[in-house]
Amino acid sequence: MTCAVAVLCHLMLVNFSPLQTNVEIPKHDVDTTGPHAQSQRSASPQTNKLNREHEHRFDEQWFDIWQRSFTDSMDFTVKQFDGWFHSSDTGAKQLGEQARAEGRIQLAWEPRTGDFADTDLRFRIRVKLPALEERVDLLLSDNEDETQDSSIRAARDTANNNRDQTTIALRFRPDQNSHYSFRVGAGRRDQLYTRARYRDAVAFTNKWAMLYDAELYYFTRDRLGAEIGAAFQYDISPQHLVRQNNRFFYRDETNDWFWRHEFQHLYSINSHNALIPHFMVEGLSQPNYRVEEVYSGLRWRSNTIRDWLYFDVEPFVLLLREENFSPSWGVALRVEAYYGDTSGN
Repeated sequence: MTCAVAVLCHLMLVNFSPLQTNVEIPKHDVDTTGPHAQSQRSASPQTNKLNREHEHRFDEQWFDIWQRSFTDSMDFTVKQFDGWFHSSDTGAKQLGEQARAEGRIQLAWEPRTGDFADTDLRFRIRVKLPALEERVDLLLSDNEDETQDSSIRAARDTANNNRDQTTIALRFRPDQNSHYSFRVGAGRRDQLYTRARYRDAVAFTNKWAMLYDAELYYFTRDRLGAEIGAAFQYDISPQHLVRQNNRFFYRDETNDWFWRHEFQHLYSINSHNALIPHFMVEGLSQPNYRVEEVYSGLRWRSNTIRDWLYFDVEPFVLLLREENFSPSWGVALRVEAYYGDTSGN
């Protein structure tokens, strides 16, 4: 509430300040050939630039101010952290390079049959450190499962829900383009962990491709674990892409496998709107290879207001074993904001 009041006060000052709404440049009769006129003509590009900046600020909305302010504050903190690794010998090398933070924040309301008030908050922050030659990243996320970013909360609350915990980690790579990465961090019910991952992709043709990865990790209480995944995708046309994902998780704590299969069809309506039909089935290997969850949804995703601001509407149906596979109908309404440079992986 305090943050909301502060933002509101800031907006009132920005939008109603007479310094910004009623600025006029006085006109004077001057000699158009003398040195005074020449100095005014030389200053006119700067005046035009200020006018353009003023018009840009006048067109900004409260969410533009929030996004820019949040990005600036995150970048400032990251630059201070990155400065700890600078030395006098490397200072010149780092000149012009910028430490930065990037990520997303998602708020969702996901009412469904039997749970009308279900809400969700998701976030992911990545910090890039030029002082360490950008081979080390700091990652902060609400969920360690990066392959299930678009699932509703109820669909994540299955036998593998212990992964749905705040996680912080340092990620190391031998070089910026390496397929290998290593992490040390804390998460999953306040456990320390270490993780090694290999990720790559192969293109069979100009339309068929496969993305695959394998992970091995160790948690202080859950002990050893492993993952393997493969996604096959077919590029039908510039507007249509079909993807089929398969993933298996081994859990040493319970000595079983958790598995997931899903199918997606990405249809690009235009540059700002897309439809994504989605079907997913999950299960366990113990006491037998059985289904625990079935999910199907149709997601409409749009960013017509700003490139960094997304809105999702996803009607869905969810069937859970713990609910005797009785269909639970619902709709997910999401607002997702990106900040920083999100072009990286």
